[in-house]
Amino acid sequence: MKKIVTLLLLALMIQVTLAQEKKEAKDDIETIFSEENLKFSGAFISPELKVGNVNDDNGILLGGKMGAIFNDRFTVGLGGYGLTAKSSFDCDLDDMIPGDETKVRIGMGYGGLALEYAFFSKKAIHFSIPVLVGAGGFIFYEDDGDLWDDDFNELDNTAAFIVEPGINLELNLFKHFRFNVGASYRLVQGTSLDENGLGNLIGDDDLSDFTINASLKFGFF
Repeated sequence: MKKIVTLLLLALMIQVTLAQEKKEAKDDIETIFSEENLKFSGAFISPELKVGNVNDDNGILLGGKMGAIFNDRFTVGLGGYGLTAKSSFDCDLDDMIPGDETKVRIGMGYGGLALEYAFFSKKAIHFSIPVLVGAGGFIFYEDDGDLWDDDFNELDNTAAFIVEPGINLELNLFKHFRFNVGASYRLVQGTSLDENGLGNLIGDDDLSDFTINASLKFGFF
């Protein structure tokens, strides 16, 4: 009986020792972020309006962001926007549409990873630096219809890489409600339009431009 008890105690001591060693080995792992320096502090959803040029024509984009806040300053989330008031331009596409000058309309949507850093976020008025990194799609079409009868003839389409940094002034109106106004620059890279058609007339630089932004932010902060 004593031998059995001794063996059981010995087995228990070995298990405790191994468990302690595993814990210490786990604690020895070095990480960039830890619970001590990166603490979850809130979350939000934010509808947003953007106004700016797309190929030198006024456009209105609607969309928004949602994300999690860490340390009351750093936000990680997702964002997406779509062009609602379609931009357009006049051109003569002899190789694609024989005849007179044609009005080409642009459809656009993009989205991706939304990051933001807020300075003095507890102050009633402060500012932040947002950036969106993602991809977008562009479609170009001839509008043959009228106000009541839309008939779209697609001319070309392309995907592209998009980076949009900006700066916002943020107002803490209420504890769970904030208002943002600011500006951003939409940088478009990698469009691949037909070089014998629209590719001669429009490119990355034409689709890149500044926008003025306004958003509402609902959440807990």
